[in-house]
Amino acid sequence: MRKEEIDRIKELVTAQMIDSLGYLPGAFRLSSEVCLVIISVAALFFLVRCKKPSIIFAFRFALRIIWLFTFVTYSYCVLQLTILSRTPVPWYDHIDWAFLSRWFDNNEQKAFYIANIVMFFPLGVLLPMAGKPMRHILIAAPVATVCSIGIEAVQLKYHLGACQLDDVLLNSFGFLLGFLVYLALADIYGLLSAIAKFLYRHSKELLKNKSSHLQS
Repeated sequence: MRKEEIDRIKELVTAQMIDSLGYLPGAFRLSSEVCLVIISVAALFFLVRCKKPSIIFAFRFALRIIWLFTFVTYSYCVLQLTILSRTPVPWYDHIDWAFLSRWFDNNEQKAFYIANIVMFFPLGVLLPMAGKPMRHILIAAPVATVCSIGIEAVQLKYHLGACQLDDVLLNSFGFLLGFLVYLALADIYGLLSAIAKFLYRHSKELLKNKSSHLQS
C-alpha cells in the first residue's frame, strides 16, 4: 500500500475510536451502578455477620471492583458499537463466508477490518483477569470467539450489520494479541514481585544481623 493509503486508513481507524468515546459517559454510569450494588451487598454481608474484612481481603476486593468497572465499561461500548446504536438495514440478511471479501474494496473497508482487531484487543487483556480458568488460552480463546459469533448472530438476526466470517477471525486475532500482552505483563509483574520479595527478605536479614552485632 502507498503511504497516502496507510495515512488515510490510520485517520479512519482513529476517527472510529474517537467516535466510540462518545459512549463512555453512559458506560461509566452503568459501571458505577453495577459496582455500587456489589459494594453494597458486600458491606451488608459483613454488617450482618458482624465481621471486619481483613486488609488483604479489602485490597483484593478493591482490585476486583476496578476490574469489574473496566470490564462493564468495555462491554457496554462494544455492544453500543456493534448492536445497540445501529438501525436495521434490510439487505444485511445473509452470511458472508468469503475470507477478506471486502478488504480490497476501499480504504474504509480496510479501516473496518483493523477496527475489528482493535475492538477485541482489550478483551484479551481483561478476560484472563476474570479468574484462573480464563488464563488458559484453550479456555479463553473459545470464549472470546463465542462472544464474537454471538455479536454476528444478533446482527444477522436483526439486520444490524454485515455478518462476516472475517469479523469473527479478526476479533479472535485481536483477542490473541491482547492475550499475549497480558502474558507479557503478568511475567513482568511476577518478576518485579519476586525482586521485591527478595529485597524485603534481604533487608530484614541485614537489619537483624546489624541489630545482633550492635547488641554484642
